[in-house]
Formats: sequence, structure tokens, C-alpha cells
Amino acid sequence: MKVKSEFQWRIDHMKLNRIMRKNRKEGKKLYYVFLDFDGVLNVFFEPGTPEFEAMRKKIEDGGEFEFADRKCVERLNAFCEAFPVRLIISSSWRFSGIDYCQEYLEKAGLKKEHRFFGMTNTEEFHPREEDIVSYLFSHPDFTGFIVFDDMDMPHLKEYHVQTDPSKGWNEEKNAEAYKIMQNFC
Repeated sequence: MKVKSEFQWRIDHMKLNRIMRKNRKEGKKLYYVFLDFDGVLNVFFEPGTPEFEAMRKKIEDGGEFEFADRKCVERLNAFCEAFPVRLIISSSWRFSGIDYCQEYLEKAGLKKEHRFFGMTNTEEFHPREEDIVSYLFSHPDFTGFIVFDDMDMPHLKEYHVQTDPSKGWNEEKNAEAYKIMQNFC
């Protein structure tokens, strides 16, 4: 696997901006949401926190373990209702298939009308940033995009909402996401 140079990243960035400007000029309004699950919707609460203790108690009382945090999924629902977005799975969960991911998040509260449109590459492993850029180049109908992920993405930082795996898509990150999207709208 060949790693992109900083020069190639700058060229890719210019190409992405050119695509977005062209599509906006044509009156298009389509935004891709690249979604990671673990650390964004699936929150790893730290032991001793109220959230961790509530989950532990629920399991001890015979309740079912819910990996996805319902508050994070509610924020995803609201985000999908606020903007004309297409959800793209960039998470490693994509290897389980789009239908499995859809069902999984619907059980966690994702509204049925918020369907996954696609997934990044599942044929071979590449760094997630590269998979996202490749997806964008092969689907050049977008006027903006945003990435929700707990991993660092230095080459996509202006489009990236980096979450803390122990907090997920919280209110602070929600405000960041809306600010990014307002730059497109």
C-alpha cells in the first residue's frame, strides 16, 4: 500500500473544493456524512461515570446491553433532518454489510427514513481518510461533506468532527458539526 505524499493530499484537497464549487454553482445541495460507529455512536463510557454505572446496573438487572448510545443516535436523527444528507458508512462496521448496519442503528433509535446510501471501500484496507477521498472522487455529486470519527484525520480536518470515544457525538461535537455544515449552506 502506497502512502500519499503531502503534495498529493494538497492536490486532492484542491480537486474536492473544485467539485464542491462546481456543484454549488449548478444549484446542487447534497452533503455526504461519513460515519464511524465506534467512538461516535458506540460510546465507551469510562468506569465510574454515571453512564457506565447505569449500563452496568441495567445489565445486572437482566437488561440487554446496548452498545450504541441512544442520545448520540438522536443527534444523528436531528442532523439528518436539518440537512439534505446521504449517510455513508466509513466505520469498520461496514464489513458486516449495509443492511446489518442499518438494522443495528434502527434498533438503537435511527429513524427508518434515514437510510445508508453507501459505504467506503470494502475490497482492501486503506487508511480511512484515503477511503473517504476515494469515495468522494467516485461520487462527485456532493456540495459538501462531513466526517464523524474518533480517529485523527489531519488531511480532512476542516470537514472532520473528531469525537472522544468515552463521550461520542455529544452536544459539543454536535455544535461543531452544525458549524461545519453552515459553511456549506
